[in-house]
Amino acid sequence: MADLFDRLFPGPHEPNISVHAFRAALGDYTTGYTSRAEIIAYWDLDSEAQADLNAVCDAIDGKTALGKAAFLIELHDVMLIAQAGAKYTTKAAFRTRMGL
Repeated sequence: MADLFDRLFPGPHEPNISVHAFRAALGDYTTGYTSRAEIIAYWDLDSEAQADLNAVCDAIDGKTALGKAAFLIELHDVMLIAQAGAKYTTKAAFRTRMGL
């Protein structure tokens, strides 16, 4: 099984999820236009990746509208840094940085 971190930041021959598309799906989730189930279906997330998605969605759900927007901006920035391999290159470092 591949966790969400591995799908967002895969090795050269692993299936990936575009950081930008994932961030867009979370934005749609935040506004109520996309459900968790739809995000799971978009990328055929297995149970391990679904648990990671739930942690992210739970973090979003617990915030005000302004807090949600700030979280999504921060998440996108951190994902781009991780994707570049500059920092947050382990799941633990990523989760710690995002408070997950």
